Amino acid sequence: MKSVPPELARSALDAAPDAMIIIDEAGIICFANRQVDSIFGYGHEDIVGRPVEILLPERYRARHLGHRQKYRESVRLRPMGVGLDLFGRRRDGSEFPVEISLSPVEDAGHTLVVAAIRDITDRKRVEAELNAQLEDMRRLRDLSTRLVEAADLTKVLEEMLDATIALQRAAFGNVQLCDPATGQLEIVAQRGFSDRFLEHFARVDGNDDSACGRALRQGQRIIIEDVEKDGGYAPHRELAAAEGYRAVQSTPIRGRTGLAIGMLSTHFREPHRPSERELQLTDLYLRMVSELIYRARDAEVVRTARDLATRANEAKSRFLATASHDLRQPLQTLEMLNGSLRRLPTSAGVADAVTQQQVAIGAMSRLLNALLDISKLESGAVRPEPADFAVAPMFEDLLRAFAASAADKGLKFQITAAQEVAHSDPSLIEQILRNLVSNAVKYTQQGFVSLRCLCDSDATLRLEVADTGIGIPAAQLQFIYDEFYQVGVSSNSSREGYGLGLSIVQRLVKLLDLKLEVRSELGKGTVFSLAVPASAASSARLARAANAAQERRLDRQAAAAPRVLLVEDDKSVRDATRLLFTVEGYRVTAVATLAEALGHASGKDGIDLLVTDYHLANGETGTAVIAALRAALGSPLKAVLITGDTSAAVKELPSDPLMRIASKPVRGDELLSLMRTLIAA
Repeated sequence: MKSVPPELARSALDAAPDAMIIIDEAGIICFANRQVDSIFGYGHEDIVGRPVEILLPERYRARHLGHRQKYRESVRLRPMGVGLDLFGRRRDGSEFPVEISLSPVEDAGHTLVVAAIRDITDRKRVEAELNAQLEDMRRLRDLSTRLVEAADLTKVLEEMLDATIALQRAAFGNVQLCDPATGQLEIVAQRGFSDRFLEHFARVDGNDDSACGRALRQGQRIIIEDVEKDGGYAPHRELAAAEGYRAVQSTPIRGRTGLAIGMLSTHFREPHRPSERELQLTDLYLRMVSELIYRARDAEVVRTARDLATRANEAKSRFLATASHDLRQPLQTLEMLNGSLRRLPTSAGVADAVTQQQVAIGAMSRLLNALLDISKLESGAVRPEPADFAVAPMFEDLLRAFAASAADKGLKFQITAAQEVAHSDPSLIEQILRNLVSNAVKYTQQGFVSLRCLCDSDATLRLEVADTGIGIPAAQLQFIYDEFYQVGVSSNSSREGYGLGLSIVQRLVKLLDLKLEVRSELGKGTVFSLAVPASAASSARLARAANAAQERRLDRQAAAAPRVLLVEDDKSVRDATRLLFTVEGYRVTAVATLAEALGHASGKDGIDLLVTDYHLANGETGTAVIAALRAALGSPLKAVLITGDTSAAVKELPSDPLMRIASKPVRGDELLSLMRTLIAA
């Protein structure tokens, strides 16, 4: 094969569009074509014989020596620096992005390397412009999505402000809207400013020489690249220095008529001017927001009326939640201590004081329970669980609960035996009836209170609470379900109860989608009638099942001196509860954590019953304690879970036949009764 003359080879390399150099095994440049001069500024004679590292930025030279040696160990045709940004260095010291391809050639037994070097400055610029355009499109898309999803005008403006601050790489920013009455700018959204700044620029008009004042006066964007050098900004320089910004831009937000309806301002820590691309995109942001401001203002008129109506309810809900949480623990401690005192031998005077104390605690508990019930209902934590249930056992429970208090007032409390079966949430129905019966006993001075079940049809039962009490004037019937409203009781007089029972009843009735009617005659009495769906289930079968269950309970005998493990992280509640259990005759071990409970379970003493608080320290829960102890003991441990949680979390706990739930504040007698029932079950 005929070889190519060296002169022809050199001419071909000089004609190549890329810079071409040939490097020997020592890294010395042996040849450079004409493009090396145009790209790097070196002629052939200026560069031949010099190390190839002369064409690299100084920061890469030491590292390149190692890369060159590694390539010598495995020479092959390949691009250089795959996945890396490579840069060349011109003779004048300037740098530029390059692409380099390496090709080995053999010459008289020596391996040379041909490097083709291409200046990709133009390509990088085009890529950067395309990426910037794609980023602008992404920003616009994301902002438009957030603006559409924003719930109100404030959220719309905050989203736009955040997007602009990010776009312009600003440190601070604010949005002002024009007061239609005065034409002044008022800050409605801001990021990063102090109260002093917000007060200083609370209202700005066109006479102010701040950036936003000038922009309002001139109707166009104002950019102050350095507030220290801008004479008009002198009155605000001290504040700017305190806030930490040196540059400001303010752009009017234009309305449908073209006039300014607001202002967007961004602030920068150093002297600065946003780029034209950033300003163009900012204008797009403002055009998007302008129309949304009009739409939001139209909707705001309607929303304001609605907000005024709901604000009082929201404030009330916050109060109820706070009061329920903060009072529950100390009241629980008082309940346990009072229960212990009533079980200890004392003098007659002390016993009377303890009894009076129990009356006061009971009143506090009733109020707190009522507040808690309302809080649960308003938060949506209560969810109905419809089921078939026999009416008679529920009536019997209510008779046992209120017979004594009715007898104390000389009233007859009578129930009409009922074998009917209803279909609804039995616990919520019982709560409705408890509140109605409690009111009836409270407002009846003589005569009777009755509870009866009537069959309106095959599909509907009517549960009625009737009394011979004071009655309700017709004009006041529309107010009886309002919180803290009591018939015939002035706001500053002594009262029995708190006027919350019927408010709770109304919420429960709505929750169950039932119908409650009231008939009343002043001085003769009142009848509340609750319509409940009837069940198709056999009432006789349910009655037999209830009787059988009662007989089984009576046949069982509780073990002597049961062993109780108490888990409670609040020391005062733990000590008071342990004292109550001990006085009652239980063998009690009290601990504060899951680890301590497991430590006790690993000992020789057994556990007949676990009583645990739901929320413990360090994120532990009573349900976790129950599960861990059952796993450690390898047996189905019975447990009482005490909780003051108003959320749906407790309501949604899985059904557990060996666990009972008690809501704080629980009375000592009620807790002990629950424990006896569970131990005997």
